Amino acid sequence: MTLKLQAARGLKWQTTEIISRQLLSLVVFTTLARLLQPSAFGLIGLVGVYLAFVGIFIDQGIGTALIQRQDLEPEHINTAFWFNFSCAVVLCLGTIALARPVSMLFKEPRLIPLLRWSSLGLVISASSEIHGTLFVREMDFRRPAIRTILSNVAGGIAGLVLACFGCGVWALIGQQLTTALAGAIFLWSASSWRPHFRFSGRHLKDLLGLGSAVLIPSLLWFFCSQLDQLVIGRFTGATTLGQYVVGGKIPNLMRTAVQQPVATVSMPMLSRLQQERERMCQVIYKGMELNAVAAFAIFVGLASVAPDLVTLAFGVQWQPAIGFVRLLALYNLLLCLLVFAHPAMLATAGRKSYIFANSALAAGAAAACFFGIRIGPHTVVIGLIINLAVVGLAELLLLRRRMGLSPWLYCRPCLGPAAASAAMSAVVMTIRMTAGPHLPMPVSLSLQIAAGAGTYLATLKFIAPHSADNLWSFASTALARRS
Repeated sequence: MTLKLQAARGLKWQTTEIISRQLLSLVVFTTLARLLQPSAFGLIGLVGVYLAFVGIFIDQGIGTALIQRQDLEPEHINTAFWFNFSCAVVLCLGTIALARPVSMLFKEPRLIPLLRWSSLGLVISASSEIHGTLFVREMDFRRPAIRTILSNVAGGIAGLVLACFGCGVWALIGQQLTTALAGAIFLWSASSWRPHFRFSGRHLKDLLGLGSAVLIPSLLWFFCSQLDQLVIGRFTGATTLGQYVVGGKIPNLMRTAVQQPVATVSMPMLSRLQQERERMCQVIYKGMELNAVAAFAIFVGLASVAPDLVTLAFGVQWQPAIGFVRLLALYNLLLCLLVFAHPAMLATAGRKSYIFANSALAAGAAAACFFGIRIGPHTVVIGLIINLAVVGLAELLLLRRRMGLSPWLYCRPCLGPAAASAAMSAVVMTIRMTAGPHLPMPVSLSLQIAAGAGTYLATLKFIAPHSADNLWSFASTALARRS
């Protein structure tokens, strides 16, 4: 099977997984938003920040090292499993012991039992993490996709049942633990690999040597992506943080749908092209053409329909989240447009340059959060958008020097989708201002989405027919049953 066909099939399964998971997640989340108070989402947001942080120290880049390493021995896999599992157990026990000091840091005593119970999910997830990594290494994305869908169904059912019985924030904790457990059971059932009680310090050193290039940037990226929630929760309280979390839910779901399939497939694909810089550049240009078409349509469209979408999906009480939805849609658009920059940096620019770029992003995020919160939480997001745009441009300039990547050729595929999305936004705004007040909200929103999508596709076909044709060609390759 050719690399192009592997990439297309991988994107097909990744997209299937993401769309199914995101639709399910959206249904469950909107239902829970009507059953639970904003403070519940604020509390679970703080728990999520903590779990995301300690989760970095479980993997420490070993999963990426297993994917990228050319010569993989059985000792590498067994050592990675026991290292990850041991780290998860230690961090779980540490969380149980230190839950009270952590809650004092957030000035939120209600976090103590939530942190202790949610930390069990670290151990459950670590027990199957290597199984999933091995599937990705072989570019077999079918079974991980099925795992994700089934586990989210199980978790969603558990969360809704608990919420209906009045369990409050514990419904969200139950959802997390059930999702992790169902996913682990499936991966153990689907994989033929079983861990053996063998541990090699030499092989661990091999993996950590490569994984360290990922660990430090992962910590920095955590700092960039979670600091906003920490600052908003710390200075404005759980209720405002809950509105921010809900406002970011749909943009984050959309970014996962666009970015994760591309990012997951591009990591092993670009790893195979490390010694072919010119071919790697061509792959990135082609990928950006497809990526930009989807990203502009989704995020500009989301920002355009946000007023009616938020009110209809979550209820009138969540209208303060509309501004967050619009700003975070633009922030996630930039993240998606830079999806190839980080894998390319990791493969070609060297560890020091990669860490430096992420350090600059983290420093800018810190400035945006701590200075922006003095004005308000919306200013925090504006600062994050400016910071990401500046650092992203610097990364592209560095890649031009390291691997010959042209920033112009990287960004050029964005011109057509940007113009098409501007036309789409104008049409949606016109419908909402003229016909919207006279129609039921579901009808108005449906009309906005249909007219906006039609305008986007028609404009794109007129001003950027090559991008539209390539999207159709790649989709046909992905859906083909045989090469």
